[in-house]
Amino acid sequence: MPIKRNIDELIGNTPMLKMPTVRTDWEIYLKLEYFNPAGSFKDRTALALMNAAEKSGKLKKGMEIFESSSGNTAKTLAMLSASRGYRFTAVVDNHAPSDKLNSILAYGGKLHFCTEEEDSKGGHLVDVRRNIAKKLAKEKGGINLDQYDNPENPLGFYNTLGKEIFEQIPDTDYLIGTIGTGSSLSGSGRYLKEHGNTKIIALEPKGSSHFSPVGHGYFISGPGYPAGAILPKNINTSLFDKHDYVSDKEAFNTMRFFAHQKGLLVGDSSGMVLYYAMKFIKGEPVSEKIKKIVLIIGDSGESYLSHAFNDNWMIEKELIDEQINQELGKFYI
Repeated sequence: MPIKRNIDELIGNTPMLKMPTVRTDWEIYLKLEYFNPAGSFKDRTALALMNAAEKSGKLKKGMEIFESSSGNTAKTLAMLSASRGYRFTAVVDNHAPSDKLNSILAYGGKLHFCTEEEDSKGGHLVDVRRNIAKKLAKEKGGINLDQYDNPENPLGFYNTLGKEIFEQIPDTDYLIGTIGTGSSLSGSGRYLKEHGNTKIIALEPKGSSHFSPVGHGYFISGPGYPAGAILPKNINTSLFDKHDYVSDKEAFNTMRFFAHQKGLLVGDSSGMVLYYAMKFIKGEPVSEKIKKIVLIIGDSGESYLSHAFNDNWMIEKELIDEQINQELGKFYI
């Protein structure tokens, strides 16, 4: 293995893990993105956005970066800012998991919480965060990389994640991922569709409104958008062959099952895709040809220790469901 010279070179080329199931006519592969140095696929986002901004001359040494984030993108931007000599401020709200926020601080980043006064000016919190990040960047002579609408975000996933999946599993039949900014699934999905016959399944939390104007609250962080929020331009719905929903209860109990039974500590978007893969495959007829399905395992469960992996929190929110655990145990072997 070649010796790396900086943290940037550790991003990407993540492993692929085959997960055995009772359905021998299907093969499930997990693209383990938490092997990136900051622990998520958002390492690819941050690197692509920073590289493009530096190349254009908009980002110069010593500048401060301001970015709205639910946690993972900000965590990586804090890491890369420390490595490249920038200052970084994450614009967050009180829905971001404390574990992610503490990681941002550990890298030397700063946090700007949306105040009640700022939130009362109208709009959804995610929109408020984005506006504040742009405002702060303008006022302080910094830069907002705008992961939501910046086309460099899905392009970065096209050039890295999509290419890697194709090289590892060239005959992928289905790719399943979640949508937040839409960049990871849109970018990697476009690459796979251009180089093969892969179908793309997009998931969002129950209560989110990417595909429906009607929504309600949910605890999953990262994927999804509240009803009425401005959707990111990076979501390319024309690439999606199917979309569906996964509940908090389904995602969180799946996270706990894989930690307890498989030794895999994964985040909430990963709980979503792992649960849905089981549901999807169980509903498909038996096939003579083995079908291959790749799941984007977006981040590590270490960022969710305070809620999904906290027994007291799960009990308080009435999210424990032993039936889901039993269902998973009968499918994943």
